[in-house]
Amino acid sequence: MRNIFKILLILVCFSSCTKHKGDSDRFKYDMEVIAIFSSYGVSEHTHDGLIYSGLIKATDSLGIVFRPIIPFTYEDGTNTIDRLIKSDQSGKKRLIISADPEYSDYLSKLASEGGVIDSDSTKLLVFDGDLSHPDLYAVHVPLYAVMYEAGYLAGRMDSVSNARIYIANDNYRYMREGKDGFIDGFALGGKDNIDVVDFSETNDDDTEGFYKASLAYLYAEECYNDSCDMVLPVCGETIMGFLRYNREFPGSFYTVGVGADMSVYSPDVPFSCVEHLDRVVNECVVAWVENRLEHKMTFGMDGGWVELIVSGNYKNQLGQVPSEIHRQALEKEAGYER
Repeated sequence: MRNIFKILLILVCFSSCTKHKGDSDRFKYDMEVIAIFSSYGVSEHTHDGLIYSGLIKATDSLGIVFRPIIPFTYEDGTNTIDRLIKSDQSGKKRLIISADPEYSDYLSKLASEGGVIDSDSTKLLVFDGDLSHPDLYAVHVPLYAVMYEAGYLAGRMDSVSNARIYIANDNYRYMREGKDGFIDGFALGGKDNIDVVDFSETNDDDTEGFYKASLAYLYAEECYNDSCDMVLPVCGETIMGFLRYNREFPGSFYTVGVGADMSVYSPDVPFSCVEHLDRVVNECVVAWVENRLEHKMTFGMDGGWVELIVSGNYKNQLGQVPSEIHRQALEKEAGYER
């Protein structure tokens, strides 16, 4: 079933990225954006899904060919990246995007061994804030500030006395930032009863925690039995397991939305930490077209690239994040070094 989904998605991508009749003049056939996603596929409102939808819009508006690649295995993905960056095409500009952090270790090793070449025709853009190499272009979307504010609001809620954070892998910088930001904000809001579960410690595959929606449903039941008041799932598609439990057992516990506004999935989502990755990738593609792509690019709350959105039913109760807390969150994010 998963393979069929990939094939259908690729067909949809192909049809959406081909030129429209009568639009031949606006398409730049000497430019191409290629994105390699996780072998698990692309799901709506997840990290990969938001990048994918943003790339569709960006390349279509700019008239650039877009080729998404969803490999069948992790090895297929790394082999594809290796083949692409070593097959420089004369007369064509290509932006190759590693859209999923699961390729980061491989790319870091490849770059250190001289296997990545930054040329006028081929550039490699990586969505991972930890990577730093003169031949790589790294994008970082920090989550400390937005989750600091989320933790602060959670700490102010009378019905929340304890919380639990689920992360896919503590080795990923943006997950560490999000976890630490929420914990610090929760303490500022007057609460400190919080624990953390790292999925990578219980799985052989370090990226498996991103795609455990079915298992998360069981964890959700455990949260309910433990009288947990709020859950923060910084674990990609896995969040859907918690939201499903919320729908089936209303009032069981609150779930903090991550990535997109998750209030559409459950009335037990008081607020969401929203990442505007569609705008981020659009900015990156435009910068590439205009030859102003930077090797280290950060898109945080200060520029409106991430924001905390309070769900409609909770606005009277929670109001808005105080301006002094917002400023404090930005200052602490700027000095974050953990």
